[in-house]
Amino acid sequence: MGFYSSDCEGCQHPLLSVHAVNGVNDWMVAATVITAGGDLISGYYDGYGRVSNIEVFSSGLQDPTVWHTTCWWAAGEPTDYRGPSRASADQGFFFTTEHDVTVEDAAQATRERLELTARRP
Repeated sequence: MGFYSSDCEGCQHPLLSVHAVNGVNDWMVAATVITAGGDLISGYYDGYGRVSNIEVFSSGLQDPTVWHTTCWWAAGEPTDYRGPSRASADQGFFFTTEHDVTVEDAAQATRERLELTARRP
């Protein structure tokens, strides 16, 4: 199977493959996922559906809610399953510079996104 990924619930950038980072975005491989069954798994995303060698995207199973660990921290370390995260259009691998985001910028984007969501009726 080829590369694939999902977008972070916080900053909306994908979990990146360890094979696709460039120094600026190295932090985007650190992932925290919440399975439909409520399990919390943290580690490094390999680009092929595994976080720390645990298969988190399985056919026939409900896909997890995914976060970059930094964004998960910025969101207050939520433990609730929010449904499957959106599939990444670029598979977390096929991109140029659109994911050259600093940790600080992603954490801020996550906090702002959560504030907007909390204000909705």
